[in-house]
Amino acid sequence: MTHYEQQAFSQKEYSKATFAGQRFEECIFEDCQMVDCQFSGAQFFSCVFRRCNLSLINFEKCQLHEVKFEECKLVGGNFHLCEKKLFPLGMKECKLQNCNFSGLKMKKVSFEKSLLKECDFKETELSEGDFRGCDLEGTLFHGCDLSRTDFRDALNYSIDPQSNRIAKGKFSIPEALSLLKGFDITLQ
Repeated sequence: MTHYEQQAFSQKEYSKATFAGQRFEECIFEDCQMVDCQFSGAQFFSCVFRRCNLSLINFEKCQLHEVKFEECKLVGGNFHLCEKKLFPLGMKECKLQNCNFSGLKMKKVSFEKSLLKECDFKETELSEGDFRGCDLEGTLFHGCDLSRTDFRDALNYSIDPQSNRIAKGKFSIPEALSLLKGFDITLQ
């Protein structure tokens, strides 16, 4: 296994590259193109990805531990295929589209000020998470633990309180009114 520790990778073109069997510890990836890469079996510990394009990554059996994504683009990321012990994970000001986080334990995860478009969270542990300032257009939450999760200033979410646990969650008005959609009531 190739091992990289405390290295910086800047403005690299890795599209269609294979990272299988490689281990990265405390590494920084900045302004890298990593489209359609094979991360299967790779290990990332305490790494930071900044302004990278990580679209169509194969995350099968990839280990992500204390990894941060800042201002990154992630399209079609099947995070649910990662090793289940992968988190905590942090994303800030990222653009995610069609990413799947189903079945993961992501307690205290942060997606602060990110765009999550048409992402899936089914049976996902998200308690004490941070979705502040996120745009969640078309994102699905079903069977999730969202207790103590912060959705203040988040937009376009559709969360059914009957199929998700939302106790002690934090929400902002007027968006919080969307929590009443599943009830047959009229607001005036």
